[in-house]
Amino acid sequence: MSLAARWTALSPAIRQAAVDSARDRVGVPDLLDRSLWESRPALAVLAQAAEDRGQPWPRLLLSDYARYWRAGVRTAYENPAGELRRRTSTAVLAAVLTADERYVDEAADGLLLLCEQTTWCWAAHESFATARGEVVADSSTPYLDLGAAETVEILAWADLVLGPALDDRVPGLRRRLREEADRRVLRPFLEDRRWHWLGLDGHLHNWNPWIHGHVLVAALFLETDPVRRTQVVDLVVDGLDRYLRSLPADGGCDEGFAYWWNGPARLASALEVLDRITLGALSPWSVEPLPEVARYPQRMALGDGWYVNVGDGSARPNPDQPWDVLHRWGRRTGDREVMAQAAAHRDQSTAAVVGLGRALVALVDDDWLQATAAPLPLPRSSWLPDVQLLVARQTDGSTEGWTLAVKGGHNDENHNHNDVGSFIAALDATPVLIDLGQPTYTAISFSDRRYEQWVVRSEWHNVPVVDGREQEAGSQWRAADFAVQGDGVEIDLSDAYPSGNLRRVVTLDRCIRVVDTWAAGSEVVEHFVIAGEPVAHEPGRLVVETLGGRIAELHWDPVLGAGQLSRRVVDDELLHAVWGSAVHRLIIAAGNNRFELKVT
Repeated sequence: MSLAARWTALSPAIRQAAVDSARDRVGVPDLLDRSLWESRPALAVLAQAAEDRGQPWPRLLLSDYARYWRAGVRTAYENPAGELRRRTSTAVLAAVLTADERYVDEAADGLLLLCEQTTWCWAAHESFATARGEVVADSSTPYLDLGAAETVEILAWADLVLGPALDDRVPGLRRRLREEADRRVLRPFLEDRRWHWLGLDGHLHNWNPWIHGHVLVAALFLETDPVRRTQVVDLVVDGLDRYLRSLPADGGCDEGFAYWWNGPARLASALEVLDRITLGALSPWSVEPLPEVARYPQRMALGDGWYVNVGDGSARPNPDQPWDVLHRWGRRTGDREVMAQAAAHRDQSTAAVVGLGRALVALVDDDWLQATAAPLPLPRSSWLPDVQLLVARQTDGSTEGWTLAVKGGHNDENHNHNDVGSFIAALDATPVLIDLGQPTYTAISFSDRRYEQWVVRSEWHNVPVVDGREQEAGSQWRAADFAVQGDGVEIDLSDAYPSGNLRRVVTLDRCIRVVDTWAAGSEVVEHFVIAGEPVAHEPGRLVVETLGGRIAELHWDPVLGAGQLSRRVVDDELLHAVWGSAVHRLIIAAGNNRFELKVT
């Protein structure tokens, strides 16, 4: 039974009680006694809150907002806007943890600053202003995007946990919170069903559960009209169901592990709220493919903070993720390996950076707080047929040795890179032959100029150029066949290029072996993207010191020569944080009909 069917199967009385009693049922009490928190991992929150109080509040400037249109720069405005949300959330948490009026006032200051913003929408999403040829948002037509959702979430949870304190210290602020939530989020959600992230056209991505989950708590905690509250919740369930039904049966995520936290994990957070307010009657956790989706992080883990990354995902994402969400998911489905994956990160601090709601729920989850850190469950092999991704390692449950990841799919995936047939080779968890991942987003990141970015083009992935042509963007460019054979795969890449008849076989045994074959008459030039520092290079051989300090060797037919080894300076902040100051690319003009690479 689908999520929507389970919701409608509940009696009207159960659904109405869930919506009307949500504030009492969600399980996050207001102004909890500080004695409950002294032994819990809240000290980092309090330390950050104390540090914040001595600093000026972030300033949000129109000139920074306008830089998106002037120079394509998103971060000039998005970073201070994000800092305002983080600081406000931290103040709310500190007020809850301590009942200190100074933190209540700090939280109130932040909440009003949020209400005073002309727009909550990020400039990159403000298509209404763009259509008018303007850079200033019109407050009468607010755009409901991720920025608006992230902001209203703070207002909603703050009202839930600090309501009486706010009424005592700053009477009237809660009325303002409700007014802004209604004008900027709830009314646009109810009255305009053209938002692309609803997925009504069949295109579903991480915006859907991310925004729906925040709209849900805004309605439950801020909407005073029971009829409108019910209307919003019913629409949210319908939207979440649409996203859930779009997820592949194998539990894969075409947006990759880094975006998994803002896609499937956002869905899990919303489902947790729905399950709590129905007192467990909804019981959504067995809806397919939720049990498989929960296993995705362990299947992508390389170890030591490294992950198999696809598309715009980072190979070394921020470890400060809401691992408690995954731990509860494992508890709900009875999956001990999912719980172990989360518990391996038990020592990560509870921080407002994961979102106010997530942080609050984590702080009252005794099972999570008492969980014992466990080793990462690193499966020997994981094969996801729907997204066409194979991950195999030499040693079951260990980072030791080589790990291979091979991707098929197509070139119109969410956060797409042109990378059909590419692979990642990691030695002792550290990637050597790599997928570069996400650069800093700018105005061209999701425009028709996206493929001007070097990191998304196929010539900067571990795939060849065929007859002088790279892979192109579009769903028609795909792996025609992806056949897994043990710890290897054979891929038909004939449909991934405008010409040629290319097949690739990638296997893992004592080494990683890549064999490309093609029809006579085609010209194939192999490309390999490398992290680490080359220490020896000669015909048929390249020796690399990996970022982890190990030595890896690439071998090919010496008759083909040494190839062209080039160094590219990494000046993008996000990429530099992962790969360091430079990456290298090895280009080899292949022979007739066949090329073989051995990685040892």
